[in-house]
Formats: sequence, C-alpha cells, structure tokens
Amino acid sequence: MIVITGGAGFIGSTLAKTLIDQELIIIDTFKNIEQRIYLTEIPGVRLVNLKDCKPILNYFKNDIKYFYHLGANSSTDQTILSEAVDTNIFWSQFYWDFCTNNKIPFMYASSAATYGDGSKGFSDKMTLNELKDIEINNVYGWSKMYFDIFVLNQEKIRNTPPIWYGLKFFNVYGANEYHKKKQSSVVHPFLKQLKLTGKIELFKSLNKNFLDGEQQRDFVSVNFCIEFMKNIQKQNMKNGLLNVGTGQPKTFISFANDIMNAFNKKGKIQFINMPQNLQDHYQYYTKSENSKTRKVHELMVDFNYSEDLKLIVKNIVNRIN
Repeated sequence: MIVITGGAGFIGSTLAKTLIDQELIIIDTFKNIEQRIYLTEIPGVRLVNLKDCKPILNYFKNDIKYFYHLGANSSTDQTILSEAVDTNIFWSQFYWDFCTNNKIPFMYASSAATYGDGSKGFSDKMTLNELKDIEINNVYGWSKMYFDIFVLNQEKIRNTPPIWYGLKFFNVYGANEYHKKKQSSVVHPFLKQLKLTGKIELFKSLNKNFLDGEQQRDFVSVNFCIEFMKNIQKQNMKNGLLNVGTGQPKTFISFANDIMNAFNKKGKIQFINMPQNLQDHYQYYTKSENSKTRKVHELMVDFNYSEDLKLIVKNIVNRIN
C-alpha cells in the first residue's frame, strides 16, 4: 500500500497514474471540480478526505510501504499565515511523525522557493545554518523552508523515518494543472494566448542584469520529476534534501519558442508590465545544482524533453476553448 497526499493535485495525480497497479490511498481536500478528470485516470483507489485521514492512516499503518507527501497550499501569492501554517507545516509535521513512529519511508515536496532570490545559490548541500541565512520573501517559500529546517533538526536528534527525502522542485510544468488557474506553470497561459491570439506575453524585466525575456528558469517537466523520484529510490540515495531540476536553465524567450515548436504554431512574443504583486519576490534566475544527484541524472539521460513537451502541449491544447 502506498499513500499520496495531494494525490488529486498536479504532481500527486501524475505520480498516482504511474502507480495504478499498486494499492493506493489518496489524501486530498477534493475542492476543485477540475480534479475529477485527474481522478478518472486513476480509478479504483481509496480516496480519503484530509480531515478524515488520521484514523484511516492509523488503521492501515502496518500495510503502508511508502508515503509520498505532495499535498500543500502551493500558491506563491498566499497571504494568510494561518492557512500556510496549517496546511504546509502542521500537516507535514503530523505525517513526518506518523512515518517516523511506524518506520515508513517518506518522500515530501519542498520547493526551490526556499532558495529565495537565489543570491545564496541553489545547492542542496547547504547546511542548516546556511539555510537559515536565506531571506524568503513570500509566505509559501517561508512555510516550505520552515518544514525543511524542522526536518533537519529532527535528523540531528535521530527522530526520522527509516528513509526520507525532501525534494526541492524547481519550475515544474505539465498537464493536470488546470485546477491551479493563475498559479499554473507558464505553459498553460502561453498556450492559451498562442492558440487564441497568436501571441505569447512575457514580463518586461525590472532587473538591469536581465533583458526583457532573458530571465532564466530551470523549467522541468512533471514527467521528468516522477521518473526522477523513482530513480532516487533505485539508487538508494542518502537521506536528505535533494534538488529536482534539469540544471540547465532556459530564458523565457527560448522556452516560449520551445512551446511554439511543440504546438507547431509560430506566434509573436509581446512584452508586458510585471504585476505589482510579483515584483518584490520575482525570481529572475533559477538553476538546480545537481552534483548531489549526479547518479540519478545519469539514469535520466535518455529522457526526451522535446517529445515529452509535445505530449504535454497536446493534452493542454485539447482543453483550451
């Protein structure tokens, strides 16, 4: 039996679809009607509402072989502290303790948002003190960093699951993001703009070190992430925080052109002003430092980014109207 929290969400539902031959427990709030489509792709699994999960987990505790904690409030513009603490910290600590007490391997979603503006680098080898020195400018990044630090403190006192990994996902894109609306990856709005208007809108740069459209992100496919997660387990990686990114950042102009090519539709790039609410915490550059997971990346050398993007684009475009 395998547990996936956030299993009706973006990464969680994509993972669940690859594990339908397993007995699955999916824990989520099931608030978004769009998620019903994801769930039809993973039929016959046990769906458990978040508020009801504690007795269910306790009942099946001896049967659970692996626990993926991917549930979170992932909105980068959230402002209600209590909601972030409840969803991203309290529940994460509960699952950590549950897996520790019952000796269940545990993998959870952290985020590259924990690197702040990137001025301290993007290394998953940072010490506890180095992580504490990073300035986080939004509630989401702060909540993810809080739990990372909690985990590292638990490791110091040897109060951990037998196997555990905290995955610092970089700029993940893919299908099954429809419920995220404005918080979806840029692939979704870019494709909608391209299909309906023949244009892709990119933010103008407010940083003198980056020209318009030359901002760079480590864009990584959700399908790459899922394979990466499975290969971490195959490699028996040492417990710890691990980056999940390509290590090869692309400019927004380059990524927009990749999307056009995958859609087989050329469009015009138009630069627009960056919204005020993004300006203070906008990341101009992200790059996963991957030396710690070199062996995992060696297993991924045959991953075909172009073909994968074509499949993702086809899935998304078919739902645009």
